[in-house]
Amino acid sequence: MLKYKKFLSLFAAIFLSSELFAEASLDDDLQDLLDMRSELKADVGSRSGAKNFLESRSPVDVITHTQIEDSGLTSLTDVMRYFVAGFNAPETSVADGSDHVRAFTLRGMSPDQVLVLVNGKRVHTSALLHVNGTIGRGSSGVDLDTIALVAIDKIEILRDGAAAQYGSDAISGVINIILKGFGHQNEISSHIGIRDKGDGKGLEAGGFVSIPLEYDGFLNLSLSAKDEEQTQRAGKDRRLSPASVKTHAGRPDAKNLNLVLNAESFSVDDLTLYSNALFNYRESEASAFFRPHDANTSAIYSNGFLPIIEAEILDYSFVLGAKGKYKDTEWDLSNTYGYNEIGYKLRNSMNYGYAASSPTSFNLGELSFMQNTTNLDLKHMFDKFELAFGGEYRYENYVVKKGDASSYTNGISQGFAGYRPENEVDASRSNYALYVDGIYSPIESLSLEGATRYENYSDFGQTLNAKLSMGYKAIETLLFRSSISTGFRAPSLAQSNYSHTSTFGGKMEGTFRPEQEISKALGAKKLKAEKSKHLTIGGVYQPTSATYFMLDYFYTQVKDRIMLSNEIGGSTASPTQQAILNTYGVDKARFFTNAVDTVTQGIDAKLTHRFDFEGNSKLHSSLWYNYSINKVDSFNDSGMNRINSKEQIDRIENGQPKHSLRLLNKYEIQKTTITLNLSGYGSYSQVIDNQKYTFKESWTADLDLAYAFTKKFKVAIGGHNIFDAYPEKFSQPINNFYGRDAIKPYSRYSPFGYSGAYYYARATLKF
Repeated sequence: MLKYKKFLSLFAAIFLSSELFAEASLDDDLQDLLDMRSELKADVGSRSGAKNFLESRSPVDVITHTQIEDSGLTSLTDVMRYFVAGFNAPETSVADGSDHVRAFTLRGMSPDQVLVLVNGKRVHTSALLHVNGTIGRGSSGVDLDTIALVAIDKIEILRDGAAAQYGSDAISGVINIILKGFGHQNEISSHIGIRDKGDGKGLEAGGFVSIPLEYDGFLNLSLSAKDEEQTQRAGKDRRLSPASVKTHAGRPDAKNLNLVLNAESFSVDDLTLYSNALFNYRESEASAFFRPHDANTSAIYSNGFLPIIEAEILDYSFVLGAKGKYKDTEWDLSNTYGYNEIGYKLRNSMNYGYAASSPTSFNLGELSFMQNTTNLDLKHMFDKFELAFGGEYRYENYVVKKGDASSYTNGISQGFAGYRPENEVDASRSNYALYVDGIYSPIESLSLEGATRYENYSDFGQTLNAKLSMGYKAIETLLFRSSISTGFRAPSLAQSNYSHTSTFGGKMEGTFRPEQEISKALGAKKLKAEKSKHLTIGGVYQPTSATYFMLDYFYTQVKDRIMLSNEIGGSTASPTQQAILNTYGVDKARFFTNAVDTVTQGIDAKLTHRFDFEGNSKLHSSLWYNYSINKVDSFNDSGMNRINSKEQIDRIENGQPKHSLRLLNKYEIQKTTITLNLSGYGSYSQVIDNQKYTFKESWTADLDLAYAFTKKFKVAIGGHNIFDAYPEKFSQPINNFYGRDAIKPYSRYSPFGYSGAYYYARATLKF
């Protein structure tokens, strides 16, 4: 177990000793307000507008653009992992599409149980469905790395169930990304870095330009171009003689282009037109396992070959809206269109069935997802009562397109089989929602909120959810808060319609749609929505403008959680199941099912303080600790239990650290800024071949040293994981692919990857 008590004691000692030597500053002077201004406001969690996040009825945290810049990071996924305890985003390899689109979790729950917003509007998910043995298996989440960091003003994190307020997916929380608006300086920036082992080079150039419009309107444009080289941390392949490193294990090669537009135009009659657009194009490549030389490979490759999987990702969204005020009623009408497309290609491979005439490159097919959302939001103030109500209409479309025939006929393309004609799908659905959200403050110290949301989906039906929350200031410096809610998550179109099958020896195997005949014969049923219950109890203590302490307990119960079934076939099939498989000419099959009920509970504790020293220097310190337990409470699928589903169940319960800690420090003196971050990760485990392997806790440290030559020009050097920490390896050899002395010596569940230290230099010019 991590030695968190020592670090908590150390932080407390620093806090107390600094009080003796720091220059007292307990008044809310102008500088205090300027320092805290961007942190104190948050829109997420309530429809009453931006409020001091320390007075929210639900737990909310804010990451500002200054904090993001001082971190030296270039990826939004990494920013969230850097700042937020309980946010997990492992770096996988040899996991097909999951190598190119990183899954993330909050409090250990599924990626699709977190709702992501941009400027308060729902963001579409990736077309990728994680179907391999990774964290996030069986889900489709938002690809956070489609958004340029230079465009972000702040990130708001709601750590509370909020499906009754925002709809599907908001079971474990909401991430609201606010784009830079009025008042930000133009800037250009550059970043160059390299891994401790000499690989993993990174280059990024970015820029932000704000064009003023009439009546304080603005048109903001942001650009980020990034080139990242792969890292190689694979072990030797013992199938080869002599054993050597052939397979790639580490971060992939990736080229990334992000464009962001954000605009508002005001008029004299209280009408505001607004729009934002996000565009991302990414080329990424990673490998499958090396194919050693044998009778099959020798037809083309005399020394074996390493298949390279290439992903071409196109992602864009566009928001157009208008808002204003009619008499005492505020209104907001908007439409959001989002699209994500992933095309797979394969090179340096072959199809053994074609022997010497096999192509070496293949088009494997394409996945795409489109979402269009129309919102009308109204708000009216009645003395001490504020009422918000409105509606939403959403249309979604999910498409799978087949690959080259040579990638799935007469065998398969090695490394990744192409999508077959029977895998093709063009599925759509629509839903509409109506909601009411009321806030009542009978006295100044008490705030009550109730929300109800009705949704009706064309594919699975209707649902009604509610939320009650309360904030009570016992004294001026102490806020108690609590919330209770019900929620839901609609099965994604991908979970209902995805299939990927291959043929071996005349028999088929793979993932089948739940409503295919073979799936239904094996017990599959039409997917239902996940249903949740959520409770949060906690409070905020803020003795001065420079100090606050948050403590919150959370409990989330999810019924009918959607998962991939176990693979049915061979030794895992009963005589009845084997007879069904034989009837359909299938060797192995799996499908999505409402498999289990789960319970997640834990605590979040956060202490933040600003020390003001003589000489106009200051230190901002923040300690954030998260403890999350995920448990499978019961099984709804007769084909799953703790004995035959050990890998899947352990991934949910123990595949992610239960303990997570972030200690953030920023020290400013004259023109120098020093940022130091310590991250603690608890132990975790992975099951392979029904054997459980546990990996010990780890620590990483990040450092950024910045010097401002002028108010507009700043340079910095720094590093992430500066002491070159690596996760623990497997305790023993397992097989040729996994184990201490195998191709993959590290668990793919490692919460901070296994690429080691990264050192960089960066520069920013504002004008």
